[in-house]
Formats: sequence, structure tokens, C-alpha cells
Amino acid sequence: MAHLSEVLEEIHYFQQLIAQSRTKHFDYLLLKIVGTDTIPVVLLTKQGTPLRMTDYDTAFTTCYFRIEKIASKRGLLTVSFLRPVMIEGELATLEKVNKRATIHIDTLSGVQLLSTSLLSANVFIESKW
Repeated sequence: MAHLSEVLEEIHYFQQLIAQSRTKHFDYLLLKIVGTDTIPVVLLTKQGTPLRMTDYDTAFTTCYFRIEKIASKRGLLTVSFLRPVMIEGELATLEKVNKRATIHIDTLSGVQLLSTSLLSANVFIESKW
């Protein structure tokens, strides 16, 4: 079984590949196909529950993150927060925000990948009246 830091590095690598792969004739084709430069993840604690963090500046709590940087030798993972947008109790989309945090990888037990479509979803809310 792969060590968690290797898994996180692989996710980060593919995220960079999506954002930076340029073709001769189609520019950033992979980014256009995927629709976002972010692979959203849920990080699992040693207790097996999703890691939750709060951005006190904008008053929201999230368990959805984007991997920004990995310092495997130091055991550190830097993530940015993804703000959940809920509609009728269901997760409709995720929004990138500028809040970041650094976590010790050894406090985590796993990672769950989410669909990239959560970042490119267009949500329209109609008035009931």
C-alpha cells in the first residue's frame, strides 16, 4: 500500500499537469476538457472522519481542499480551502478561496478524491415567487 504522502504528491502532480499542459494546436486542451485546474479532496483524520477547518475571516467551515504544496521530507501539506455551496442540503458546487493552511501529514489517515465537475458547475437559483 502506498504511503499517504506519495498519494498526495501524485494528486498534486496531476493537478499541475492539468494546469500546465499546453499543446501545439489546442493551447491548454487538458484544462479545457477537465474544466478546472483543481482536483478537490477530502482529507481523513486518524479517526477516519473528514478533516474540517474554519476560515474565521469569512466565517465558513469546510472539509473540501485543494493541494497546493507538499514538503514530504518535513511531513507538511499545504492546502487551500474550497467553500461548499449547498442547495437544499446537497453539495452543489465548490468555490476556490484564498485561505490556506499547513497540516502535518502524519495527522491524516487518507484522502478521498471528488469530482472536478464540482468546481465548474454553473448554479442558477430561481425565485419561488
